[in-house]
Amino acid sequence: MYNTTIDTIVLTEPLHWLNRNSTQRVAANMTRALNGAPHIQQTIIPAGFTLELGSKAGWMLRTEFEQLQAHAASTITEFTVNHDGTDINVMWDNTQSSVITGDDVDDQLGGYPLLTNVVLRFLTL
Repeated sequence: MYNTTIDTIVLTEPLHWLNRNSTQRVAANMTRALNGAPHIQQTIIPAGFTLELGSKAGWMLRTEFEQLQAHAASTITEFTVNHDGTDINVMWDNTQSSVITGDDVDDQLGGYPLLTNVVLRFLTL
């Protein structure tokens, strides 16, 4: 069984690659000539695609979630994610509204010790 490691943070439960099968790997642009003929330009995207890891219906310890929040708030450079035994060079995807989200399993003053539906957003390098 593989663990998920984000930089130096080893997670208790491995995360799922949520967008593994829906990542756009080719960029395309189409314009039309004056006679209506399409002009299509395409190129392969070698890096910079989004990588989303998450717990799906599983859970994550609040302590690990808070470590990841602190990492996301303080790290603006490249680091390594090890997922399923593969190292991937990434940086946090701050182009979106939130790089890390999660839901409390149960409402509790001060926070429940487990979170679910955790999503971490990265850009590959």
